[in-house]
Amino acid sequence: MNGHVVAFDTATESCAIGVGVREECDVTVVASHDFAAPRAAMSGLLPAISALLAKTGVSLDDVTQVVVGRGPGSFTGVRIGVATAKGFAHGLGVPLFGVGTLDAIAWGMPSGYEGTLGVLGDAMRGEVYPALFDVAEGADGRVVRRRAPDHVAKPDVAAAEWARLGERMLLAGNGLAKYADTFVATLGAAATLAAAESWAPTGVGLLRAFEASCRENVLVGGEPGAVLPVYTRVSDAEEAERAREGVAPAAPPATGVDGPSADASRSGSGETP
Repeated sequence: MNGHVVAFDTATESCAIGVGVREECDVTVVASHDFAAPRAAMSGLLPAISALLAKTGVSLDDVTQVVVGRGPGSFTGVRIGVATAKGFAHGLGVPLFGVGTLDAIAWGMPSGYEGTLGVLGDAMRGEVYPALFDVAEGADGRVVRRRAPDHVAKPDVAAAEWARLGERMLLAGNGLAKYADTFVATLGAAATLAAAESWAPTGVGLLRAFEASCRENVLVGGEPGAVLPVYTRVSDAEEAERAREGVAPAAPPATGVDGPSADASRSGSGETP
């Protein structure tokens, strides 16, 4: 499906918005706007999208598809982004597709780096969403390959697992704001911190991640209802309710609010309170 693409992500304390033009699986970036919005995504997202479309001369009638970052990230942020995207796509009568928030960070990294990239999302509760990517420059441009599905882990456990690989790696992601010292201490000289401004998803990264999923024929979504938020565990509220009722803890959801356990499927997931 060709035409203009609007992409956005609110899974972190930043809003990322991108506008592009799709021709088959090639996406040309028209404009992007990324800004800090701690606890303000709900009020700031739609006005920012409207302003970016106006700036680029793109009308709502020109938009033929919507892309949303579906997590992992904060529970509230992921829900705001996915719910807004569903309403936006349904209102326009266009398809909705989802990409991983950590993938958007990986694809949005500045050019010039090749090797292992470790992206750490802040999962709250003293945990992180660790994801490893292989980054290379190919004949057709950058190639970013994810090594494993999203999951949640304690920072020291994730750092130790990465250290055992014995690889030099560049680190990015908002989890570094809390746990950079843990990873640097564990990985030592093998770790390099990316510039802080590249720790959050970007509009460009969302569009590039969408382009890659199209080329690899792994698009998520189509119908707005088919795009679910990505979680790696149940929410604080659900855990508290189960504790009050004396119900055993629920298995971590692989994706969406419900679904097969992460242990059973190990498929993409992630979330935070």
